[in-house]
Amino acid sequence: MVWAVLALLALNGLAAGGLLWLRGSVPSIDGRLDGLAGLHARAAVTRDTRGVLYITADRPEDASFALGFAHAQDRLWQMELMRRIGAGRLAEIVGDAGLRVDRMTRTLGLYRLAEANLQRLSPEARSHLVAYAAGVNAHLATRSGPLPPEFVLLRHTPEPWKPADSLVWGRLMALQLSGNWFDEILRARLLTAGLTPADLATLWAPLDGAEGLAESRKSAAGSELDAARLDNLAAALPDVLAPRFASNAWILAGSRTPTGMPVLAGDPHLGFSDPNLWTLARVEAPGYRRVGAFVPGVPFLLLGHNGQVAWTMTTTHADTQDLFVETVDPTDPARYLTPDGSAAFETRTEAMRAADRVVELTVRTTRHGPVVSGIADGAATEGTVLTLASPTLREDDDTAEALYRLGEAEDADAFVAALRGFQSPGQNVAFADVDGRIGMVAAGRVPVRKGGDGFLPADGRSGDHDWVGWVPFEALPQTRAPADGLIVGANNRLWDPSDDRSFGQDYDAPYRVDRIRERLATADGTLDAMAALQLDTVSPFAREVVPILLRQVDGLAPDKITRTALNLLATWDGDMAIGRPEPVIFAAWTAALHDRLFLDELGPSLTRYRRIRSATLIRVLTREPRWCDDRRTETTETCPDTVAGALSEALAGMTRRFGPDIAGWRWGDAHQAAFEHRVWSQVPVVGQLLERRAVTGGGDYTVSRGSWSWGGDGAIAFPHEHGAGLRMVFDLADLDRSRFAAALGPSGNLFSPYFASWQKDWVAGRSFTIPRQPDIVRARLELLP
Repeated sequence: MVWAVLALLALNGLAAGGLLWLRGSVPSIDGRLDGLAGLHARAAVTRDTRGVLYITADRPEDASFALGFAHAQDRLWQMELMRRIGAGRLAEIVGDAGLRVDRMTRTLGLYRLAEANLQRLSPEARSHLVAYAAGVNAHLATRSGPLPPEFVLLRHTPEPWKPADSLVWGRLMALQLSGNWFDEILRARLLTAGLTPADLATLWAPLDGAEGLAESRKSAAGSELDAARLDNLAAALPDVLAPRFASNAWILAGSRTPTGMPVLAGDPHLGFSDPNLWTLARVEAPGYRRVGAFVPGVPFLLLGHNGQVAWTMTTTHADTQDLFVETVDPTDPARYLTPDGSAAFETRTEAMRAADRVVELTVRTTRHGPVVSGIADGAATEGTVLTLASPTLREDDDTAEALYRLGEAEDADAFVAALRGFQSPGQNVAFADVDGRIGMVAAGRVPVRKGGDGFLPADGRSGDHDWVGWVPFEALPQTRAPADGLIVGANNRLWDPSDDRSFGQDYDAPYRVDRIRERLATADGTLDAMAALQLDTVSPFAREVVPILLRQVDGLAPDKITRTALNLLATWDGDMAIGRPEPVIFAAWTAALHDRLFLDELGPSLTRYRRIRSATLIRVLTREPRWCDDRRTETTETCPDTVAGALSEALAGMTRRFGPDIAGWRWGDAHQAAFEHRVWSQVPVVGQLLERRAVTGGGDYTVSRGSWSWGGDGAIAFPHEHGAGLRMVFDLADLDRSRFAAALGPSGNLFSPYFASWQKDWVAGRSFTIPRQPDIVRARLELLP
């Protein structure tokens, strides 16, 4: 209903000349503002021709004030949306459509955690959050004209910004970058569907050839859960918390570069959205410099440099979340069973507003964490509940303090010392300093389990799978000053296989790492070479699996179209460039094969087994042909039968979509990134008119990440779901020569000239610098107390 109302509001606005009025929602970015509460001395916000922010101030805290002011000018709706999601208050502005998200974030208590984390901050770090909030509120108090269009259509006025609003976004991002519990739910669901532990070992085959652990397949409690109720819980998990993460990072020591100083490259891979997650800025005050990628709503630099140290991050993929199956006390439903006997659930009541009504939610918590099965009716078998344990859900999290300390670090040693406080999410932090030192540390809390490995939901009653501490910081994977002068990380396994019990097996396949090392073996170490490598679209996975697929259909008597497709693949080098036809054939073939191999075993859960794992496909076709048989038929299908059938299905589908001239198919026609706006995309007609797309190359296992899903009959055959919305290359010989590229633009207001001012460069693979002074000043706003 809310979206129908939005559509009517949009149409009414257009009819009444509302577009002209809404143009007034673009704030003034030139001139002078006096008497700003919370500002102690002069500050200024300068913007170059691309809209990159250059913040200067006489005091560091006033620089954060100015940054908050500028972020509110550019991304107020994005900031409002994310703090409401984190606080569980989305339904207040969108109605019942927001209750699913609110139930989850209220159950997890994210805003309560943010408030607790705030109290642990040092006075120095807290002063920046306070100043930043004052800057946001100064914009709210001094702005003129209408609010950004989303506020107008929702008839909503934002409340003043609070320091905890900045911290709750960190809790949200930590959950988005830790997806283990989603997989635990799925694996437990598959056991209830009749799959065996051995089947799960194939579906989650180790991605680097190592043998997997087997203990948890026997000792965990996943098979005791009810199928329908597991489906209810999976359906209750909002998309905003769904894991979409990957990244690249590599560092060349000075011995491998022309300047004799390190070069650091990084490109985080996250879901695409409108506006982009990232905004770029240079923030300076005496003794204070932060240059790089910020998240609107947060004053601390996430990725960038401080004039002394440069850093980027990739997700570790360590298993830091566990689901526990708790047994309710049969004599008292207000209690649950522990190794020491019966214990009372901690309870609290959350009152959520949706439109004109109040919805109450009773949240229960155990010694392991909140009861997440209360989100959907009966999400575990009668007499049991599911709880979530995660470092993200702890009041003693000091990650925000660590981010502040990273920015303060004057050299690599101080930087590593600051990482000790970085607790959630788990991140491989790659860094280099101006003294030539390089390193990578897998920072973040990793649980030490008494038993098991976190592969499936565990029995909470026995205590056999309890967390008994954290992996010591010194034992986390770390690399400093390698002999070959090269460090590479791309979500691959960085720990020894013997440590899988703690770190898990959800790391990514080593294809991107291998390709990066392959290219760097002959690269000249220049910034140009590193920027070019970030755009590499060759898939080592395709190079490995295509010959296997071709051998399966070697005896096939192909028709003309099939023969053309096979001939193209036989000579393909694995490059998933936008102008090539082979990636279309390859993607369609593997997508169809995925369904034919696993639909009979997985059933409705197939959609949640999101994408075939590279190791699983290779293992099935080379070692476990039993998966090729369709159990729904009376005949016994062989792998050649199934692979050939998938190819025929794939070519038929792509021919209907792109025509019979296979050589004329183009990956860029089939593979595009869609930047979805959380409001406009829900408004009929308006959403289609305002949707922004970009033709992109690459695939799941290319350096230029082009992770896709099967779009069926949708507008895009293979939607590019997540990738490098930000690319950076840092030159430690002269950090002002460092390069940046980001998707869309700095402003989230569709009427702003900066709404998509970065997009052409990002799509074309171009980058730009953020020097001490902008080459051309487009606007300058002076802020005075």
